[in-house]
Amino acid sequence: MLKICLLQSICLASFLAVQPATADVYPVIIKGKVTMPDGSPPPKPVGIQRICSDLTGSAPGPITNSKGEYLWRMDVDPMRTRVCRLEATLPGYVSTAVDISGLNGYNSTAIELQTIILRDRIPDPSTINFSEADVPGKARSSWKEATKAVSAANIPEAEKHLKEVTEAAPKFGRGWHTLGIVEEAGGKQDEARAAYEHAVEADPKLLISYVALARVYIRVKDWQDAAKDCDAALKLDVKRQYPEVYLHQAVAFFQLNDLSGAEVSAKQALESMPSKQGSRAEFVLGRIYDAKGDYDTARKHVQKFLDLDPMASDAGLIQAYLQLLGKPEGKGVAPDLELP
Repeated sequence: MLKICLLQSICLASFLAVQPATADVYPVIIKGKVTMPDGSPPPKPVGIQRICSDLTGSAPGPITNSKGEYLWRMDVDPMRTRVCRLEATLPGYVSTAVDISGLNGYNSTAIELQTIILRDRIPDPSTINFSEADVPGKARSSWKEATKAVSAANIPEAEKHLKEVTEAAPKFGRGWHTLGIVEEAGGKQDEARAAYEHAVEADPKLLISYVALARVYIRVKDWQDAAKDCDAALKLDVKRQYPEVYLHQAVAFFQLNDLSGAEVSAKQALESMPSKQGSRAEFVLGRIYDAKGDYDTARKHVQKFLDLDPMASDAGLIQAYLQLLGKPEGKGVAPDLELP
């Protein structure tokens, strides 16, 4: 009997020895809030979702109350290496993201997160507005013809009629802006740039043209004009409808060797942009810290970008840059801060 018990004990001990260790999972209560850019609650209850780099951690969460507040009890494994963030979801809106990758439950079981900002999903500056409401009478006929040509994907015909619009109504900023969109679509970068510049001259409050210009300036590497344009756009954009301008500004400042200004703008981009767009600011921050000689911090930001956007078209080049970061042989590896 003793022999049997002894064998059973040995077998049990052996069985336990080969079993994988159970992960330490800690319950954490997360408190947070969702507001509009002006600090007011969202117009409707908003869903909260967790998005993780390994996909298995992604999950829908709670719904906010009338004040925009939410409470989420989740289990976290501090030893698991993955990048996770919280976002708000409501049709017609986009939100900023809150990084929760560092949650561990060691120090506190109740954690209050930074506020998630929800804003209207705004029109892209490269999308044509076909409205005739503000089209000057003498340009209306050509505008209608241009609209027909765009609908038929006839770029040369659309460009022809939009030039007629701007000739008939040179102070019609949206006419110039639309011409810029069409010329960009036709591959005429210089002409598009000139059209957008005419648009802001005709209508200094036409925010979408400043945003379009910022994109063009970054694309053609005109850093000085990009910095000036971004400054003008941010002053005009009091509601922060186009937070992408912070990213463009960070790139321009970096190229002008204003590393402090670039760092501030890149961090503002991270705070105010939707996560997919804002992820590029992580890479920009990595390049900034690399230029400052802080290679450990640089690596963290570059890796964070790759975790957030592993399918980026230049991910392979950035991965190579990361491997050589801080090494003498890596000096010539410098992927573009922004993609065209």
